[in-house]
Amino acid sequence: MSTHIQLGMAEYARRRQRLGLHGKVLLAGWTVLVAYVLLRNYQYLEAGMLKPNFRVIHQAYDFNLWELPLTLITLAVFSLLAGKLAGRAYYWCAGILCFLALDLFGLRYYMTTVEPQRLVVRHVRLESPKLSGSLRILHLSDIQSGEIGDYEAKIFKTINALKPDIILNTGDYLQAVPPATFQSEFPKFIELIETTDPLYGTYGVFGDTELEMYRVPQQELRGLKLLSSRFEQIKTYAGEISLLGLSLYESKTPEWAARTAKRWLEATPDSDFRILFGHSPDYVLAMGELPIDLCLAGHTHGGQVRLPYWGALVIDSEVPEAWSSGFRRIGIPYLNVSAGAGSNRFGGLPPMRLNCPTEMTLIELAPIKSIR
Repeated sequence: MSTHIQLGMAEYARRRQRLGLHGKVLLAGWTVLVAYVLLRNYQYLEAGMLKPNFRVIHQAYDFNLWELPLTLITLAVFSLLAGKLAGRAYYWCAGILCFLALDLFGLRYYMTTVEPQRLVVRHVRLESPKLSGSLRILHLSDIQSGEIGDYEAKIFKTINALKPDIILNTGDYLQAVPPATFQSEFPKFIELIETTDPLYGTYGVFGDTELEMYRVPQQELRGLKLLSSRFEQIKTYAGEISLLGLSLYESKTPEWAARTAKRWLEATPDSDFRILFGHSPDYVLAMGELPIDLCLAGHTHGGQVRLPYWGALVIDSEVPEAWSSGFRRIGIPYLNVSAGAGSNRFGGLPPMRLNCPTEMTLIELAPIKSIR
């Protein structure tokens, strides 16, 4: 009896030793994997991923959502093979690796296919004593299309369903991804513009991505009227609206924007409802004390990737992160910064969005209600 007990104890001791060795191997493997992932992402941060350097952002995207899950699947296969020789611990390891890989592939699909095409319509109501009736203004920004297709058609179909009185677009209309070019996509974009028919017109400003549009005559823009350092007064059934469109440089340079805005304010009566719009929101840093009713901007894309409790990773703007999207008061004016109807496509970058869906904003201007 004692011999059987001794043999059993010896076998138990050998198993414990073997399990302890395999446990150390697995722990070492996981440590190396985690350290490698952290090191690679630290290198991306050091290379300027949050500056933002879009080439580095593209590299980080490919590593974390393509190279890494493929690596995890490869390691899972080796773990399964090792499990046949070394026990169930390796099977558990293979299961965890597969689960993480599928999660990363799923995140890639959601970020690049689902959320970039969700297209949320935000509704805002702004009351003013300068208005005698309601007016519907659609703020659209940063379509930034790599190639005109079904999603862009969806944008303009949504616009038509909203029936705005005025459309104001704060730039970045196209960002063609090869083999598409500006020449191939611009006519399609203009055709979509012409499918809308707002009562008082569609106005826009220049953004970062359409340098070719500077050479396009106004008559070829047809339904889109670009205002660059120019203002337009519009008589509406709700009152006089004065629009000032900033140049791209002015929108990024508050002191120059302020000079242009002050000349505009001197040339228009205080009774006009004044709307100032430019591509980048940086200009609003000089507008807080000026008698402007509403400021509009885009450019930030709301960060495109927003983390819980942190917010946007990158906004590429000097305004506070809290101002990078949404509607708020910033002194005398109200400000709406659009998170954009599209996504950055710089250098062939895929559309990427997380906790920040594409959007447009319908702003209903209305007279102040009587308290009686």
